[in-house]
Formats: sequence, structure tokens, C-alpha cells
Amino acid sequence: MLEDCKICAFLTVVDEGSFTAAAKKLGRTQPAVSAQIASLESSLGFSLFERGRDLVLTRQGEAFLPYARRIQSAYDLANDTFGNVFAK
Repeated sequence: MLEDCKICAFLTVVDEGSFTAAAKKLGRTQPAVSAQIASLESSLGFSLFERGRDLVLTRQGEAFLPYARRIQSAYDLANDTFGNVFAK
């Protein structure tokens, strides 16, 4: 299965609204999800979230979000298209 765990973690944090809820949904620990987000931020060179009482996307995070969704969609399409071919 093709996937990018960092993109998946980012999208799940956004969709779930918290690192803790995302970790639970992904079956990972909260520190593991935080580490994936930190690694993604390091790769991108900017923060995705404003850390504080409420979890809010930064301006750069908002701009990156549609790209992340398209990347995840491409992985999903590739898995749907080729997953069964190579599973045999």
C-alpha cells in the first residue's frame, strides 16, 4: 500500500481537530503523531499549526492543506488502481 504517513497524520489532525483524536483514529500514540507533524514541518520549512489552547492552521498550513488532500487522493487512486494487481 502506498501512503505518506506524514501527510496522512496532517490530514487526520486537521479533520479530527486535535493531535490526541488523530492519534486514536490512526492507532498511534500522540507523541508519534506530533513527531510526524514536526518532521513534515521541518521538510516544508514552516509551521503548519499554531500551538496553543486551540489547534489552528497557520496561513502556510491553510495554503498547504489542498495540496495535501490532492497528494492523499493520488495515493488512494494508485492504491485502488494497482493494489489488486500486485496483491496476487
